[in-house]
Amino acid sequence: MPEEPPSSARLRRIGRTLRELREAKRMTLKAAGHRVERSSGSLSLIENGLQPLRLRDLKHILDVYGAPDGTLRVGLMELARQARQTGWWTDFKDVLSPSGLDYASLEYDATLLDAIETQFIPGLLQTEAYTRAVMESSLVERQIGKADQLVAFRMARQQILRRPDPPQLRTILDEATLRRVRGGREVMRAQLHQLLNESQRDHITLQVLPFSCMADPGINGASTMLEIGRPSILSAVLVDHLTGRLTLEDEADLVRYRETFERACAVALSETDSRTLIQRIISEL
Repeated sequence: MPEEPPSSARLRRIGRTLRELREAKRMTLKAAGHRVERSSGSLSLIENGLQPLRLRDLKHILDVYGAPDGTLRVGLMELARQARQTGWWTDFKDVLSPSGLDYASLEYDATLLDAIETQFIPGLLQTEAYTRAVMESSLVERQIGKADQLVAFRMARQQILRRPDPPQLRTILDEATLRRVRGGREVMRAQLHQLLNESQRDHITLQVLPFSCMADPGINGASTMLEIGRPSILSAVLVDHLTGRLTLEDEADLVRYRETFERACAVALSETDSRTLIQRIISEL
């Protein structure tokens, strides 16, 4: 069987929107294909996020579908441009899955990242030693040889927080992430000091959900909600599981995760009290 072409969150977003525009015009795939001079099979691939579009081709389809000028059109054109870009993450294509590379590219263009962590310090805030400890404990035997590259990949991701236009990063950490020692006490102490330093940056907000919190915000594991653009032109939720990450793009899922994150913010410690707790944990190590 022929290999299925790779998809991406950007292409899927473009495809869903084009399908909605076509259906609003009450056009079948066959009729639309005739109008835009493409086969119905080609249009189906586009609508399912399996075929990239040149900017001029996307513009032509939008014109045929009568998409108005404005935020929607500009946003789709920008997503199509981003979908064709390459970046530093392509250096790691031999050790990462297509979905892992796609996430790195989305993160690179993100304007907002809202993360909830229940087991680990967020990757964007990890020290190299902490990352290596996590990798060595979680990689299966056949992956051990890739540890150095995977550590380098995680460190490279952190460049987005150092650039002139960094994304806004809001993080909720369960207290367990701070108290679970990984890599030994010295590694953990250095990691917590780095958290304190990073939390002082204007574009980083860090709150801790303490053991003493009586309210249950409904957190059910680690997740990251990501948005691109101001106003947003793409939103997605990345949910961690044992063997990778699941990307959620349905609007109902996005709303539920957004509500959960906001509830967690409301019941977690303030930024100042969170730093005080981190300092206390450091003193206990």
